[in-house]
Amino acid sequence: MDLFLISGLILFLELACIRWFPAHVLFLTFFTNTVLLACFVGMSVGCLTARSDRRHLQQMPVWLFVALAAGILLNLYRSRLEHIVDVASQSQPDVVFFGAEANVQQAPEFVVPVELVAGLMFVLIAAVMVGPGQEMGRAFNRVPGRIAAYAYNIAGSLVGIVLFAACSWYHVPPVAWFTLVALGVLYFLLRPTVDATGPRPVKLITVMLLLAGVLLTVRTSGVLPIFGDQVETTWSPYYRVDYQPKDGVIVTNLIGHQVIRSREKPGEVAYHLPYLFNQAVARPPYRRILVIGAGSGNDVSRALLWAAPDARIDAVDIEPVIQQIGRDHHPDRPYDDPRVTTHLDDGRNFLRRAPAEEYDLVVYALVDSLVLHSGYGSIRLESYLFTREAFADVRRVLKPTGAFALYNYFRQGWLVARLRESLRHTFGADPVALTDPPNTELSLNQFVDAHTFFLAGREDVVGPVRQAFVDNGNLFWVPTVRPVTPDNRGGFSKDKPTGAGEKWSALRMAQIEDSGGSLPPATDEWPFLYTHQPSIPEYILRGIGLMIVLSGVVWFAFRPRTGGSAITTGTVSLPENGSTQTGAEALPAVVGAPSPATAGDQAAARSETGLLVRMFFLGAGFMLVETKAVVHMALLFGGTWVVNTVVFFAILMTALLGNLFVAWVRPERLWWAYIGLIAALAANLLVPLDAFLGLDRTVQVIAACSLVFAPVVFAGVIFPVSFKRAAAPDRAFGTNAAGALLGGIAENASMLVGFQYLLVVAVAFYLASSVRTKK
Repeated sequence: MDLFLISGLILFLELACIRWFPAHVLFLTFFTNTVLLACFVGMSVGCLTARSDRRHLQQMPVWLFVALAAGILLNLYRSRLEHIVDVASQSQPDVVFFGAEANVQQAPEFVVPVELVAGLMFVLIAAVMVGPGQEMGRAFNRVPGRIAAYAYNIAGSLVGIVLFAACSWYHVPPVAWFTLVALGVLYFLLRPTVDATGPRPVKLITVMLLLAGVLLTVRTSGVLPIFGDQVETTWSPYYRVDYQPKDGVIVTNLIGHQVIRSREKPGEVAYHLPYLFNQAVARPPYRRILVIGAGSGNDVSRALLWAAPDARIDAVDIEPVIQQIGRDHHPDRPYDDPRVTTHLDDGRNFLRRAPAEEYDLVVYALVDSLVLHSGYGSIRLESYLFTREAFADVRRVLKPTGAFALYNYFRQGWLVARLRESLRHTFGADPVALTDPPNTELSLNQFVDAHTFFLAGREDVVGPVRQAFVDNGNLFWVPTVRPVTPDNRGGFSKDKPTGAGEKWSALRMAQIEDSGGSLPPATDEWPFLYTHQPSIPEYILRGIGLMIVLSGVVWFAFRPRTGGSAITTGTVSLPENGSTQTGAEALPAVVGAPSPATAGDQAAARSETGLLVRMFFLGAGFMLVETKAVVHMALLFGGTWVVNTVVFFAILMTALLGNLFVAWVRPERLWWAYIGLIAALAANLLVPLDAFLGLDRTVQVIAACSLVFAPVVFAGVIFPVSFKRAAAPDRAFGTNAAGALLGGIAENASMLVGFQYLLVVAVAFYLASSVRTKK
């Protein structure tokens, strides 16, 4: 029972850390893999110290309090930090991070690399996980039989992920998450434990620090209006969402995301441009409109203003909380209009299911998620919206006379050029491109501090718009203060008009430098729109090096100081013969009390070392298989958190079924499982990611799941058979978790070779694990 509970607690705490820390530590939202790997390092070190006479769970409340306090302090001083924290050199970046360019614009005297901030949190989060990891290692040692122990571990993990999924579904705030964590920790601390020195009471300070840690999370949980804050905080499945009713600002994970603006007040010109261009070439108003990234409703409000009276508008957004804020607070009430149908869905998934030639206009409405898709991969939530295949989906759903509007603050000239080239490739015509404020020439290496707008379509759609600019001297003026409406026709003007109380914005077509083929397009295989070139960026390489060093630091800090006894309770089993011992008699056999070394002992140690090497590489390979599964399912079924949860649940269930198969059949030879595993990985490597797009839904689900989860089936047999042979399950499981760190680091290779060929690395890891297989 202890193993079941501690496994559930660890997974729940891991997910809580992945959600909470990026929402408080500046720009860590782009590096959630750091939080995930810190959890694996801490869990691994904890399992490997299960034999230590120090009980690290006693210090876990201290580390939790310090980590949460560090997050709170970094949150409070974020306005100062954002000007000195350097995120991947945003003046000339390898990877663009929206909202991370403050120090580029102000040029501070010194900057702090974001890797140092991430490194600090890496150490603290890893330290938090050591205590629970040690409890899990000891619980493994107490369960009779390795197969049963692994089954309890998986079952507890399943409960942990389901419990956290329920918290996400009901927007439960962090104070509740960490209250559950505190109760779980107290349960284990208050249980009687016996070691060589006798019972160890729980100190009052430990309980107080747990309570203090929980209280630290109250302020940003949105449950109490503290210190007169004029901010409403809600925890969606993706973000911490802060809404400021006074000015309509929506902030997600510390970065400004949207501003609710009525169409009756000054606002972004881009909201109106698709309709003004349509009007300029004397086309009828749009009747079928699709807005992807509808958010709080600004784009939908303008669509209602300009669309035909009988128009139908589909508003798609993946974020439920922001959509609800727009429904409740937008002054134009766009979501109350009967012409609007809202869809809480992944944009690419919606495009894929939409009928062909359905829409007159498709709008990408400032689509940028500011967050990674999951802690397992380097893609962002919107990555699959900007691939060439996604643009082909847009073209498919557009009518022959339809237009595609795309706009955002893209920051870098090479990013603007990549989008222009992908749109040109998809539609067979150069899109109309302009910036606000106007910038007539954009070079590839230029920092673009402007709003860039694209209007794409076939040549007979965009050609007249382009010609309208030429006929008007390549310049238009558009009012930004006076409401732009179909009634006053306050649209384009060749000369700057004059009028009381009016302000005007100048629009010019931008001439974008051609890359000459040097910019690879974002594709479903390589969906890294914001990465300059296929490579592992320098900041990631520096972060990997720092992560490896800090992992060693964590191990050195928590390593066993003696080879003595460990806290234990219950029954302990030995491998192979299944014999058991209880109480103090079990300690020398399992904990590893010193004894004279014999030749047999040395041979056993060498055999155990070989097994630990195998467990290490099994962990590395499995991490990459999980990553591939998450990314592949995001492409096929959408990048929603529900899809992610189902994928993780399915992986754990598949592993559990494999474990039950091993318990029933009791296989001893693994060659057949390795052959099946390599064959399954080869099939995943050879079948393109998008092979199942467009199939019947039932066929798509069956075929995709059969392909993606096939490697998990065989890995789910290899692991428990190997784990069953371990003389020390705590060390075996800890080494397997350490291997996951290697797999997580290797995942960055996807930025170089794409996700499909990432499986080659997984094959290498599994082959390395098979070398030690004797049977």
